[in-house]
Amino acid sequence: MRATGLLPKPATIAPASRSVVAYNDDVAALVVGAAIRLGLSLPQDLAVVGHDDSPLAQLIVPSLTTVHVDDAGLGQYFAQLALSAAAGAPAPRRDAESRLSVVRRESA
Repeated sequence: MRATGLLPKPATIAPASRSVVAYNDDVAALVVGAAIRLGLSLPQDLAVVGHDDSPLAQLIVPSLTTVHVDDAGLGQYFAQLALSAAAGAPAPRRDAESRLSVVRRESA
């Protein structure tokens, strides 16, 4: 499938739906490429957000707004959760939302 097949023609995109939150940065990069090939300006015509904060997000043009996940912090939290469960102790405080942050770049 050609990358431009990922997006509908610009005239058929409803004004309220001019944004894409992709599964990961790789998919978001494909959406960015397809949008540019269709003549869309980012983020004016279409905002694109990825997930992973991969190195690719900084390399593409326009650079990709993405969601960064603190994998080490999440791993530490889940390890504490497992150790607490094994010891019969109360679960640690849930702070998973603090492990996520939006890295704002040019695509949104």
